[in-house]
Amino acid sequence: MYQRLNFAICVCATLIFLSLVSVQTTFSARPQEAAAVVVKMTAEHAFIPKAITVKVGQPVEWVNAEEGGIHQVTTDPDVAADPGDVSIPDGAEPFDSKLIKSGKSFRHQFTVPGVYKYACPPHENAGMIGQVTVTK
Repeated sequence: MYQRLNFAICVCATLIFLSLVSVQTTFSARPQEAAAVVVKMTAEHAFIPKAITVKVGQPVEWVNAEEGGIHQVTTDPDVAADPGDVSIPDGAEPFDSKLIKSGKSFRHQFTVPGVYKYACPPHENAGMIGQVTVTK
């Protein structure tokens, strides 16, 4: 009787151990995404903060904090009011959020290092321009 009980305990302990190793391997094998840097778009037609620095792969999230207002984030010279207000590094693709309603956000993950100048076309003439520097 004790021999069967001892065997059953050993089998259960082995299964628990293997399950824990499997779970730990599953979680530790998953790459960790860097936390997003948040840029607020305000009623004063400003990006807060105006300039940020992130690492390659780190996302930036622009949040429309203006109640009832709309904003936009673009690096596309065909969308900006003044193409000179936006720029991207060689090898990067322009991005455009389209209009972002109040309380909503736009997220972009940068994969090419360099300096990105962006604008909010509806408020660009009021100086709503920002910059992201992406480092390796």
